Amino acid sequence: MKENYNYFVVAIGLECLAVNADCVRDKVYSFFKGESTAICLDFKDTLYMDAAGVGVIAAIVFEGRRKGVNISMRGATGSVLDMLTSTGLYRLPS
Repeated sequence: MKENYNYFVVAIGLECLAVNADCVRDKVYSFFKGESTAICLDFKDTLYMDAAGVGVIAAIVFEGRRKGVNISMRGATGSVLDMLTSTGLYRLPS
């Protein structure tokens, strides 16, 4: 996680699965409590994502909107990018 003023980059990790979805969500939600104005979800190291992972990313995006925090994404490739684009999440404006 890197801080640049009120902009934070959060590394999603190697996998975003049902078994670790709560950890991913909690890691990102912790930034909603501060003065974050923008959060970038970094998928550069993420090798696999299941449906629960997509669900937690969707929840993060919509909670960010509700709290006025811009959510962006970067670094997704392969099957992770396929999952995010097929659900429309990767195209969402921040």
